[in-house]
Amino acid sequence: MEKHLDERPAQQGASYYTVGSIATNVADGFTMVAVGDLIVSRALTKGHHPGFGAIVEVLRDADVTFGNMQTLIFDIRSFKGCPEAEHGGAYHVSLPELGPDLKAMGFNLMSRANNHTLDWGLEGMRETSRVLDESGIVHAGAGENLAQAGAARFLETARGRVALVSFATTFAPMARSCDPADEAPGRPGLNALRLAQSIVVPPEMLESLRRVRDVLPGHKAVGKDSSRVVLRGGTYKAGEMPGYSYEANPRDVAPYLRNVRRGKQFSDFCIVTNHGHEPNWSQEVSQEPPDYERSFARKMIDAGADAYIGHGPHLLRGIEIYKGRPIFYMGNFFYDDLRTPVGAVTEPLRVYLASRWQQHAN
Repeated sequence: MEKHLDERPAQQGASYYTVGSIATNVADGFTMVAVGDLIVSRALTKGHHPGFGAIVEVLRDADVTFGNMQTLIFDIRSFKGCPEAEHGGAYHVSLPELGPDLKAMGFNLMSRANNHTLDWGLEGMRETSRVLDESGIVHAGAGENLAQAGAARFLETARGRVALVSFATTFAPMARSCDPADEAPGRPGLNALRLAQSIVVPPEMLESLRRVRDVLPGHKAVGKDSSRVVLRGGTYKAGEMPGYSYEANPRDVAPYLRNVRRGKQFSDFCIVTNHGHEPNWSQEVSQEPPDYERSFARKMIDAGADAYIGHGPHLLRGIEIYKGRPIFYMGNFFYDDLRTPVGAVTEPLRVYLASRWQQHAN
């Protein structure tokens, strides 16, 4: 597919520069393999895992093989850091040989923004970056400040240049990166998309909550938004289907759109990826993505993404093709940790579904 410039002027009022084409420009036959979470602690390619070789062939056969790095890589015997007080559900750690092993499987592109990015502090984040760099795996979503964590990272392939922008909606609050402000330095961490959660309840229940709120000592009416009730830190709104609803923070969305557009302007194929456990981290039973994410994924594609890959819930969700471009909602791919006995007879290696996308000329 030939590159060309869009001759239209930049759109007025857009939160990012819209000059340039967002056409998919990779060579015919370009193949992307995408998997979800990589929760794996040891090297696997030299072990005996029946059927695994056939999966590795699929991973190696693609131009770009993507996964979410859901663990930290370092030698715990010589590690100088310590586990953080807050973690993403467990303290994942993997042996240093995992980096070269993932490369040997075919992985060459990884997201880093997730709820485990800072389980082992900045030392764990930085050591994982070092191992991936030395293994020749391009990664995005974590850095020394927000500009680094949010920036697109690039992979050169035989059929075109690939960009990756990575962010997370589920994360420990202390893991969020920020940029320098005047003389204050930036904060290392992950590229975070903040969400505002509302709990959807029947209309009559919302009125009951409103009455409870109004009789509480110290309550002061702020505004007259009759559609919502804020009570003890929770926001409630009326709806036909009880559940959870989310809105992305506009202050976060605007720079994401810019980063995606910049990534597309310097690549032939741009991937946007999000790690989130919504709609409810404690009850990951929904086979539908959260209400905000479907429109958000489409917005990313409108900004220039050629593919959107969601992951986080430990189950597979749907696939959507929007304007000829894939939106995947992945589950797990590998799932084990160092507490799993080597050679255990019960599921020694759990491998889940991967998605394969091949681009052809129109």
